[in-house]
Amino acid sequence: MGKVVDFEAQSEAGTTRRRRTRRKPSKTALVLGGGGFTGGVYEIGALRALDLLSTNRTVNEFDIYVGTSAGAFVSSLVANGVTPEEMMRVLNRELASPLRDIDLRTLLRPNYLGFLKRGITLPFRLVGALSDLARNVGELSAVDVATTLATALPSGLYSPGGIEDYIAEALADPDRTDDFRLLERELYLVATDLDTTERVVFGEGEWAELPISTAVAASGALPGIYEPVEIAGREFLDGGILSTTNVDVAIERGARFVVVINPLVPYVNDFDKSIPTVAGSRARRVSDMGIAAIFNQTFRLLSHDRLHRSVEIWEERYPGVDIILIEPELDDELMFGTSILDYRSRLEIAKHGFESVTLKLARDYDRYKTVAERHGIEISARRVRRVLDQVEREPESLSAWRRVLELTNAALLRSPAS
Repeated sequence: MGKVVDFEAQSEAGTTRRRRTRRKPSKTALVLGGGGFTGGVYEIGALRALDLLSTNRTVNEFDIYVGTSAGAFVSSLVANGVTPEEMMRVLNRELASPLRDIDLRTLLRPNYLGFLKRGITLPFRLVGALSDLARNVGELSAVDVATTLATALPSGLYSPGGIEDYIAEALADPDRTDDFRLLERELYLVATDLDTTERVVFGEGEWAELPISTAVAASGALPGIYEPVEIAGREFLDGGILSTTNVDVAIERGARFVVVINPLVPYVNDFDKSIPTVAGSRARRVSDMGIAAIFNQTFRLLSHDRLHRSVEIWEERYPGVDIILIEPELDDELMFGTSILDYRSRLEIAKHGFESVTLKLARDYDRYKTVAERHGIEISARRVRRVLDQVEREPESLSAWRRVLELTNAALLRSPAS
């Protein structure tokens, strides 16, 4: 682990001054973006890190929550008081948790009905495709043929019903609610209307009557992977199609301090790694990772650029708004190389989110402190230092962060500082 600047002395020196200039709290928002299973567990790890930073606010005490895609799943729980610590226990499955364990069968429930309906017409579609090919030999590409055959597939390989059922069960607890209107805090979940291309914000107006669990399923219906979710005669897909974070939803509803967690960033190749060739070796390129990596890079580049442009626009339009953007580094090969549907790597990604964000908070502590204080939020360098000290004391550095991640907040904060 790299050396972290000692920021405790400076923090303590300014305590008296900060007490005299403490600001009235602003309306705050937590915005969680999309990113599939990988993005969701990265957010859980990042939230654990953020939870340890503030002394007068937890991640369950923001005024507004905005969730998109995987972020809708996580924010629906956080807005209901489920802590990152408790969600981490669900991922681990070896530790007791107030929520039911989640598995791949829950997240990816095969769309049996869709396959059955389309399967009935498959022979006719095959005959039509072959007939068209015979009539137009030399004028049809393999892509044309594949596109024709793809019409025999259902609108999604999986049903989002498993996700909807899981959230509905989790929110059935007496201390939680599946009703937007009964939440103590504001929750907005974003989806896209497949036919009108309209962005719809669930949680307000007529859409406030929709169960939170149904909104989560609609917001996370990744095109091609999940079938669209039908609501009131309309079909909805992933809310990240138009924007992976929808940060403007929070700002337009009065938030002045906005924390955005965006798991999706492109990979900036530093050409450090090489691959063998007949002539020796050469620098590895993104294209060497395969066609999936090219599509992955393209989507991430577009969404990342769009997010950063929108953040600049909103900060310029609303001078009193501060946006803290938490995301992986651009050279983070683990986040880029792990499929967004990779369930097996959930603990590694959660650990990585916790570790990388904790180090980022330590490295940029002064900046975060300045911004947070403008909105009445107090953060502690000492709390972050305790986490780093705990890791340094662990004998096996490879698994140290994971063991620290699994500790309760109380246990972490009780640990003696070095």
